[in-house]
Amino acid sequence: MDKKRAIKLVVLCVATLACVALALASPFEGLDANGMHFLAIFIWWIVMMVLELVPTHISSLIACTLCLLFGTGDTAQVFGQFGSSTVLLLLGAFGLAAGLSNSGILKRIALLMVKYAPKNYVGQMIVFELANTLITPWVPAAAAKQAIMVPIANDIADQLGFKPHTRPYTGFFSIIVIASLIFGSCFLTGNGSVAIALGFMPDGITWTGWAGNAIVYFIVSLVLFTVFFIFWHRPKTADSKDANPGAILDSCNRQLAEMGALRGKELFALIVLLVAIVGFVAGSNFGIPSHAVALTAWLLLCVSGSFKPQDFSTRLMWPIVIMIGCILGMVTLLSTTGVAAWIAKLCAPVIIPLTQQPLLLVLLLAILMIGLRFAMVSATVMMALVSTMLAGTAIDPFVYLFVITVSGMSFLLYYQNPTVIGALGMTGGKVEQKDIYATGAAFIVINLIAIAVSVPYWQMLGLLG
Repeated sequence: MDKKRAIKLVVLCVATLACVALALASPFEGLDANGMHFLAIFIWWIVMMVLELVPTHISSLIACTLCLLFGTGDTAQVFGQFGSSTVLLLLGAFGLAAGLSNSGILKRIALLMVKYAPKNYVGQMIVFELANTLITPWVPAAAAKQAIMVPIANDIADQLGFKPHTRPYTGFFSIIVIASLIFGSCFLTGNGSVAIALGFMPDGITWTGWAGNAIVYFIVSLVLFTVFFIFWHRPKTADSKDANPGAILDSCNRQLAEMGALRGKELFALIVLLVAIVGFVAGSNFGIPSHAVALTAWLLLCVSGSFKPQDFSTRLMWPIVIMIGCILGMVTLLSTTGVAAWIAKLCAPVIIPLTQQPLLLVLLLAILMIGLRFAMVSATVMMALVSTMLAGTAIDPFVYLFVITVSGMSFLLYYQNPTVIGALGMTGGKVEQKDIYATGAAFIVINLIAIAVSVPYWQMLGLLG
């Protein structure tokens, strides 16, 4: 056993004994014995997520099971949320994404856009960014989007003659990272981390509701990152060698020829995608919920064969589904046991003044989350704590959950974001962490600017009380 794990086990033992003592102590004012038991389990759950001795979905499942064992809630309260609209939406979204990826339609869309784009850095960069932006709302798994787009990015950069590790070469990779993580977070089905945020929203939110609330952040970050990519990553003479822009067209044509004509499963997948987009955007006008749209689209891809039987065990992101079901159960118990109200009252002297200054509040949350990522504290932990502290305020949960979600994407240092590490591996060593330091720093600055600009918009929507 390594020293780091041994220290974590010691901390867990101490925390466990402290939580047991808390559960057996006389109830605090405002709580009964049941509330004290849940408070102890809740604190233990937070410690487990911070220590990460086991995956978060396992620690969440353990916490829910403890709640059931010690009677802090019944089966319906603890595990009933596994049948909620939120969990069903995620299942449908994950299934839809896997089916679309299997069909090849997303790759075809990207190749066609690259094929007809101007064969120079700025033209290819803008179109490639647009292609990533169009694809990202429909694939929650960042790794899946990267698996589609990284090989295309490598091919574009190589054919334009850019040397590995140069700014323009790194620029195409950076576009994928920003689109899959940051732009994807602006859509309910665009990033797995959004799914975790949904776990702390027991009342749920529609697809258009999330996108509408995030639209200002999305536009500001899209514009600023485009400017960053154009100017910071603009190629210099020394960055290029043996350029052959015409080979981009040849490469696209070759890959499209290998894919064949648009027909069969791929054509059907395109139709399903278009219908799903219409359903997500306009379904609420006809009383059709987002989860029904996602499930229907997924099942259509199952029937067509784009979603294969083996995908049920490998492509539905079950750890996230389990974690969200458990988080929703814990959030339910936070309310029914009175712990949420007790914590909110305890934090009121600090929180209430901050709610009167929404710009300061959201920027503090963003900066705190960015800082915590250097210590590898997950966004899930932050969401659990902040959701509890702000439960009694007039601030809509979307605001603080969205701010925490996007700010938790920080990747300035190598160890901070596993998704980026995986994407770097897909480049075959042509892009390394040192090459994307500037992009990581730009993200921190642009994220704070986009959040600040969003505040007046959120106030206009009434999300900040």
